[in-house]
Amino acid sequence: MNKVYFITPTYNASYHLEDLYESLLEQTNENWQWFILNDMSNDDTLEIAQKIENKDKLKRVSVIAWSEKKFALKGICDCLSTFKETEYPDDSIIAIVDGDDALCNENTVNLILSEYEKNPNLDSLWTAHSWDINGMNISKELPDNINPYQYPWVSSHLKTFKLGVFKKIKNKHFQDLDGNWFERGYDQALYLPILHLSKERKFLNEICYLYRINSNSLKIRQWKEKSQMDTIRLVRSRGLIA
Repeated sequence: MNKVYFITPTYNASYHLEDLYESLLEQTNENWQWFILNDMSNDDTLEIAQKIENKDKLKRVSVIAWSEKKFALKGICDCLSTFKETEYPDDSIIAIVDGDDALCNENTVNLILSEYEKNPNLDSLWTAHSWDINGMNISKELPDNINPYQYPWVSSHLKTFKLGVFKKIKNKHFQDLDGNWFERGYDQALYLPILHLSKERKFLNEICYLYRINSNSLKIRQWKEKSQMDTIRLVRSRGLIA
């Protein structure tokens, strides 16, 4: 039986990390493992993460505390680069959950595993989600034979993929023209090449993910939005790099 390996890049998410853990504990299928990537948080995120790691009776939680700032994308890539093939074969299923979000469907793990088991050619799968303020969902079907770089963003949360397709992607896909790792807009920078390289991909129209709208100041939100748009424009304009 395969597992779902949840990867959570987190920074100052102490208020929500326990909620995310509880949403994993509520899963009807216990075949999951959780990697918490603490990105130099300056609150008590690391302490809470370590507390969760220590109290998980089935030892499914691993905390990685970076000693330098990585941001989400490089943190995810560095984490996955440590997955040895003897323990994590290419058909291992990876799922990305941000530290301030949560699962909202107790059958999420079961649904994901079922879809991948039914179709061995399935390399990527994303679900519907719900915004905490208004229940909005922007995820939907991505038509077959469409270049995802040239189509509106419809593959939001929950994003899952097989480890093998991720391993085909060169690091330069995740970097700007000067070789710097993208700090914002990691969702599309990570998932567009995965979608492009997938033998088959699928949208699962089940609400599985609770997306929380960050309550940062307007100034910080505007800076993040501009930085994200700069990343997205570059990623989409150059497409898959040979």
